Amino acid sequence: MTTQAVAKKEPVAIETTKQGVLTALAAFMIWGAFPLYFKQLAAYNATEIIGHRIIWTFICVTIFMLIRRRWQWINTLKAQPKWVALTFISGLIIATNWLTYVWAVNHDRILEASLGYFIGPLVGVALSMILFKERLRPLQWVAIGFAVSSVIIQIIMLGHLPWLSLILAFSFSIYGTIQRQTPLSAIDAMFVETAMLVPLCIWWFGQADVASSQLKFWFSDHIWLLMLAGPVTLIPLLLFNKSTKLVAYSILSFMNYLTPTFIFILAIFYYHEPFDLKRLAVFALIWVGLLLFSVDLWRNRPSKQLKPANLSNKV
Repeated sequence: MTTQAVAKKEPVAIETTKQGVLTALAAFMIWGAFPLYFKQLAAYNATEIIGHRIIWTFICVTIFMLIRRRWQWINTLKAQPKWVALTFISGLIIATNWLTYVWAVNHDRILEASLGYFIGPLVGVALSMILFKERLRPLQWVAIGFAVSSVIIQIIMLGHLPWLSLILAFSFSIYGTIQRQTPLSAIDAMFVETAMLVPLCIWWFGQADVASSQLKFWFSDHIWLLMLAGPVTLIPLLLFNKSTKLVAYSILSFMNYLTPTFIFILAIFYYHEPFDLKRLAVFALIWVGLLLFSVDLWRNRPSKQLKPANLSNKV
């Protein structure tokens, strides 16, 4: 999951269009279908897959940047050099998220991955309270309470800490927290992040004992499926960014739940992962929490009286 699907500023009202909803739906469906793609790469080491994802995403984003002549990020980083280090850190965090997700998919733990992305929004709210001293509304407190309860129930009923779900939830939420503050757009941030991570990937390939450590592999027929990781990562991000200009923030926030829902459906009905009453209880608590969170979000959505922001210069 990638996804830099994070609002960076306080949302303003935007008129929702049919094209915008369809564009957003396409983005969320692609993200939700990621298990179908990564399952095809099960023969490869998870770290190897992420190395390719970073490299090929960097190449795809570079081509996009050249076509669009997007170089304003250079002046932005010159004016605020601290964001070079912070962007590198955010890149490491999202790479950790990607690695955990791919490992989960290829070890038949897709259900736990979907749980992580269901928990994510509530973790994000909790982080906002801790880091930005934001005051939580009563329903938000109750929603977080249900999320904590789900983790406790899983420990008691299933006998283990849902570490995989928590890594996904916290890594994506911390990444989102950084993205809320960065002066870079989502595409520019992805370009800088991947550019700084590519040398680490090349170093890893050079010292690891995997198929991609051999130069001839990069010129073989087997490389094409791994190369798809680039466009598979970039395309939904571009679609999502386009939808942010055409769909109201409140509606887009609700649609965010489509991705973990699609992942959940794939895990249960396509890959037939175990789903008993104990796991149902864990998910039920999260779903109730998200329902309360969504009600609160809807009640406090931006006023319809606000005029749409001019975001035409954003990807």
